Amino acid sequence: MSKGGWTMLPSQFVDTIEDDLGVLVRDRAEQVVRDLVYFSPVRTGRFVGNMNFSVNRPDNSYDPELYDASRNDTFANARIAIAALRPGDTFYAVNTTPYGKYLEWGTTKMAPRRPFGRAFNNLREAG
Repeated sequence: MSKGGWTMLPSQFVDTIEDDLGVLVRDRAEQVVRDLVYFSPVRTGRFVGNMNFSVNRPDNSYDPELYDASRNDTFANARIAIAALRPGDTFYAVNTTPYGKYLEWGTTKMAPRRPFGRAFNNLREAG
């Protein structure tokens, strides 16, 4: 406590901390989205188009007819989920495209792309 007393009420301090935490949570979610989308191949756009972002409940949907080679729709959908994030929420990034496991882990004839692994490594490094 400073000599002059508190500069704000404790309740205002809590509100400020919650606001700052909300900004941090949304910033980290945006980083994960950017990394996942840009680390993902876009030859057809199916994998990127089926990148699902949600809050507090995973979206495991898959649509074989969904393509987003431009990445614009995927980013727009992510922004909707990020806008709903509040401190204490869980942000989910899910892709159930059947060949996604091969992009992440590779095969004997294909090197792994690791979009999820690389995105989460970057998140860990960001702190």
